[in-house]
Amino acid sequence: MNSKTKNIIKGILALFLGLLVGILTVIGQKYLPGSLNSLANSGAILLIPAFFMALTAEKKISAILLCTETLLVCVISYYWIESIVNHHAFVFGGYYFYLWLICAVIAGVIFGLGAYFHRQKSAHYYWGASLLPAVFLAEGLSELIHLTWYMHMIPAVIGRIIVGLALYFIIYRNTFYQRKSLMSFSVLSALGLAGFEILFRLTI
Repeated sequence: MNSKTKNIIKGILALFLGLLVGILTVIGQKYLPGSLNSLANSGAILLIPAFFMALTAEKKISAILLCTETLLVCVISYYWIESIVNHHAFVFGGYYFYLWLICAVIAGVIFGLGAYFHRQKSAHYYWGASLLPAVFLAEGLSELIHLTWYMHMIPAVIGRIIVGLALYFIIYRNTFYQRKSLMSFSVLSALGLAGFEILFRLTI
């Protein structure tokens, strides 16, 4: 199987993965009880499948495109399925629709690049390996800062922080205390927190 065929197959898989995630997000929001409901709409959780999809790519641009495609399809399919479930017309547009599409592109570039670094074990490996732990921690800390908005889902807020820290120790194991591990995790967590803060202000 040549590389062109492989890329086509991966592109199709990214399409179906994004569709699946979009559908599961709608179902989770509708049926999950209590604070578990927020997990279906967690930015950090939505990034997991896109990151692992990007890990299948051998080239940098392919990783970015696969990650971005997965997230874009996730956003579009979410709004499409949500319109079906809640019996209203699907409109390709609106403030939040375009906002999440922009977020999908930005996150696709960042996490696609991070997945490539992670796969290649290059000099930038730590910046890829720390992405998922950092985004969970950042999302949890952001919600903690704005706790008055998230009082109904405190267990989920605490859970995201715990997951972020746990992932960090699981990924790095005996090297968790080394400078590169700590620096990449700290810097990415701070940048993630800043990103969630901007997103919070754009969505309140």
